[in-house]
Amino acid sequence: MKTAAAALGLLLAFATATPVELAENPSDSMLEKRDTEIVYLANCQHSVSCCGGPTNYSEVLYYATSASSNNGAVPAANNQCRISTSNYIAWEGDQRQCTFPTGVTFTTHIDADAQSRALYTWSGWGANGKNWNCYKDNQRTLFTTSGPEWADVCKSVYYCIPQ
Repeated sequence: MKTAAAALGLLLAFATATPVELAENPSDSMLEKRDTEIVYLANCQHSVSCCGGPTNYSEVLYYATSASSNNGAVPAANNQCRISTSNYIAWEGDQRQCTFPTGVTFTTHIDADAQSRALYTWSGWGANGKNWNCYKDNQRTLFTTSGPEWADVCKSVYYCIPQ
C-alpha cells in the first residue's frame, strides 16, 4: 500500500510540475560537424569509342570536403591539376609538383616502396603552404565523366589529408 501511495504521489508531482527553462549553452551554437579537405593523387583514363586505344594520364585532385569525393562528384576545373598528359606517372620515389589553375602549387613526395605497403598506410607527404600526410588508397573510382563517344575515369592511388 505504501508503494502504491508513493507512486501516486510521484505521478501527481510530475503531472503538476512546471517545466524548468534551461539556459542555452553558448558553445552549442559554435559546434558544428566538420569535414576535412582532401587531395587525391589519381590515375585517369580517357577513352574514345571511335578511334584508337585509351589515353592514360595522372592528376592531382582537390576536394574542399572529403565527403564530396565519396559520391562520384567531379571536382571543379580549377581543382584539377593534370601532371601528365601522355601516361600514368610513377608517384613513388620522386617529388612531384602540380600548379592548379588557381595558382596554388601542390608538392608531393611518396616513398619509393609505398606501393608495397598495406592499404591506407602512411606513404609520404604533401605541401601547398600547409603540410599534408599521404596514404595509400585502394584504386577506387573517384568519378567518371562521359559524353556520346568518350569517357574519363579517375581512380585514387593516394589520398592526402592536412596534418
